Amino acid sequence: MQTKSTRGVQQEEVWAAADALIAAGERPTIERVRLKIGRGSPNTVSPMLESWFGTLAPRLGVVAAGAQAAEGAPKDLRQALDKVWAVAVASARDEADRALEPERDRLAQQGLQLDIARQELLQREAALAERGIALEHALELAKSQLQDQAAQLEKAGRDLEQARSSLANLVQERDAGRRQFDEQLGVLTQERERLEQRAAANERRLLEEVDRARQEAKQSSRALDDAGQKHAVEKQALERTNAALGNRVHEGQVEVATLKERLKGAEERAQGLESALAASALEPRTRRTAKSRPAKSPTSG
Repeated sequence: MQTKSTRGVQQEEVWAAADALIAAGERPTIERVRLKIGRGSPNTVSPMLESWFGTLAPRLGVVAAGAQAAEGAPKDLRQALDKVWAVAVASARDEADRALEPERDRLAQQGLQLDIARQELLQREAALAERGIALEHALELAKSQLQDQAAQLEKAGRDLEQARSSLANLVQERDAGRRQFDEQLGVLTQERERLEQRAAANERRLLEEVDRARQEAKQSSRALDDAGQKHAVEKQALERTNAALGNRVHEGQVEVATLKERLKGAEERAQGLESALAASALEPRTRRTAKSRPAKSPTSG
């Protein structure tokens, strides 16, 4: 089986095939030359075969009609060769036309298909142009939206930065407020402890005084009983005041002033109680002194 070569048909191959056909007594045609070579398209073989026919007369030693022969060939031979040449050229042209006819039909069909494809391409180009315009509008709209979004993002970034700055300031203020609160709480705690100690000392002192008053009241007369009852009432009021004072100590600095006022009032009441107890203590002595004085005789004087 003959393998086709990948290179193109060369003029020497066409001429050698045509010479071989002449030697075999066959008329060289495009199809016979192609079969002899085994490859080549009619469009390629046809001009090479025409060129071969152009060299046939000089190779046979003849010239064209009306020209002088170099060797002085007979006229009849020249006329015969001219006829053979004319017939061969005409036959080659007819053969080339027949061989090229399918190619022409194919090219015409391809031209028609190309026209159809061109029309479709034009339609597609028009559609693509419309789509391109629509895409350009969409692109412009998208660009505008992106610009708006970018501006919004930039504004949001600025707002976020401001929020962060505000948050940092708030954190600093919170820390400062917390430190101030801790300091105030420490001061209030110290003040509360001082007031509690003072209240405890006052309570102990008052209790001692009450105990002394009770001891003295036991030795007093009925008048001292009234004073004892009064003292008991004052004691209950003082205890209620002290209890309220203890509860109010835990409420902070605002209640400190009130607590001081209450303590001051308690001290004043305690002083009043002491004065009352002192007066009550003096009253029995005064009575005893009065009883111990001799009574005047009604007749004396």
